[in-house]
Amino acid sequence: MKVYDLVIQGGHLVIPKTGVVKADIGVKGEKIAAISLRIDPQTGERVIDASGKYVFPGAVDSHFHIGIFRPLDEDALSESRSAVWGGVTTICSYFRTGKNYLNRSGPYQEVFPEVLEKSKGSFFTDYAYHVSIMTPEQMKEIDLLIERFGISTFKYFMFYKMLDLTGGAGGDKYLLLNTSYDLGFLYNYMKEVARANEKYKDYGRISLSIHCEQPEIINVATQYVRQHESGRPLKDYSDARPAFSERMAIKDAEVLAGETHCPINLLHLSSIDAIEAGKEAVEKHPELNILLEGTLHHLGLSNDIPYGRLGKVNPPIRER
Repeated sequence: MKVYDLVIQGGHLVIPKTGVVKADIGVKGEKIAAISLRIDPQTGERVIDASGKYVFPGAVDSHFHIGIFRPLDEDALSESRSAVWGGVTTICSYFRTGKNYLNRSGPYQEVFPEVLEKSKGSFFTDYAYHVSIMTPEQMKEIDLLIERFGISTFKYFMFYKMLDLTGGAGGDKYLLLNTSYDLGFLYNYMKEVARANEKYKDYGRISLSIHCEQPEIINVATQYVRQHESGRPLKDYSDARPAFSERMAIKDAEVLAGETHCPINLLHLSSIDAIEAGKEAVEKHPELNILLEGTLHHLGLSNDIPYGRLGKVNPPIRER
């Protein structure tokens, strides 16, 4: 009798918080249904012999930007293929309206079905989306995004208050906005996410992820660096978006989260300054369950690498 869609036999299973165990796995409906010292291969529709191999759980990469520089369906195909090659089986990608991505604005009840349609059949992995609320009108759609589309994490980019993705002025034009995208907007945004987190508490944690960089500092630092280039492009880019601007932005986010009781996630902390500010926020507000994110390029690279534009990212790669 066939019990499992797939049986994986004889592998060394790498189990989080347990260690390495030699055992078999039974899979049904794309989920692990059984782990046992031995599973009869006759019970599987397919059998994979993993003898002599390590079997890892699929990783979840919660920080992708599918479709930001290429058509979404085209980008999903290549990036999810690369993800699977590295053992990532679930991708959580960010989406916002404005230039790049779909190059349009408007209500999410019209925009997001297009995102899902372009995603359908384009990923080699499972996938989900975080959504950025960009306008007061979209803010009224938070409940719809949760109930209809299963969104549980929202996003805010602090540097878009004045700047575009490259650090140049004109964030409002870049985002196709006719309203302010400032700390007042963030305050109202946090109030709405906090309300939704309480309303949908049986659903799970509803939170706001924040890209923390202070745009006024970036603006003047960029002007200075352009007049005093060092000949090291990645160092110059780091100096144009200095680490202390992360700390300042994190402090603003912490104060607003404390006032609104909004669960927040502080993303891609690139520096000691940012990490210390994030830890201080966690310790001061245990009730908010603040999460801190580190990313591999910030952990593994430094700005003395000779990669030029290939190493350009926001926040920048820092010194060793």
